[in-house]
Amino acid sequence: MNYPVLAYHKVSTQWELSFTMLYPKQFERQMRYLAKKGYIGKSLKEYLANPQDNYFVITFDDAYESVYKNAFPLLQELGFTASIFVICNYMGKNNTWDFTPGKIYSRHMDKESILKLHHAGWEIGSHGLDHLVITSMSSEEAMNDLQESKAILEDLVGEDVESFCFPFGNYTKEIVEKAKKAAYKNLVGYTERSRYGVIKRSSVYRLVDNKYSVLRKIQQGSSSMFFAHIKEAFFHSFSLLSRMKQKVSSKKNIDPDHL
Repeated sequence: MNYPVLAYHKVSTQWELSFTMLYPKQFERQMRYLAKKGYIGKSLKEYLANPQDNYFVITFDDAYESVYKNAFPLLQELGFTASIFVICNYMGKNNTWDFTPGKIYSRHMDKESILKLHHAGWEIGSHGLDHLVITSMSSEEAMNDLQESKAILEDLVGEDVESFCFPFGNYTKEIVEKAKKAAYKNLVGYTERSRYGVIKRSSVYRLVDNKYSVLRKIQQGSSSMFFAHIKEAFFHSFSLLSRMKQKVSSKKNIDPDHL
């Protein structure tokens, strides 16, 4: 499905070797520029309920604390909302699941921050229990991950959780069917790998994107941006390092902090 959906991760002042992290000033320039052009940022749930030509969707993967501190106040000022995809077992914890050169960790939002965003009109979606590759799980493990993460978030926010974002963008036709069986209405992937009705998104990167490229992403849509697909596939390939770390951790059966 082709909608004007942007995918962000961290909005942080902390320097790290990361393509998906944006500095607050970068993010602010992009959002203020889009607002100046007459665009309004919405959560995925809001957009799908009432799509308008000047609406675009803002999503944040992993629910980092930096988003609450550095992106939320700006978006609230502009009258924008967004969707965040929460890793349920890492709420209030560091991202030890991720490959972090130099062990420069980032903290995920705690339950209180997530609730504040929910009360401010943001959509709370699931990103699984532990940000593991769902296609590597057994059928029972995958279904448990989908259902339990949904139940945890629904218990937290007190309403249905409708959206699921596949960790690393990995899924199959069978996994999509399981997600629908788990009662998710909206399934989210990435630009270069979206099929079976999964919603495409355009990722925003610190080193190569600016306010003009972000405007093109929402105006042209992900399906018409051939070179953007190549660029995003290249940057997204670095997530292989996180997947390798998780695989090694699983084999050694030790905490990822000890790697």
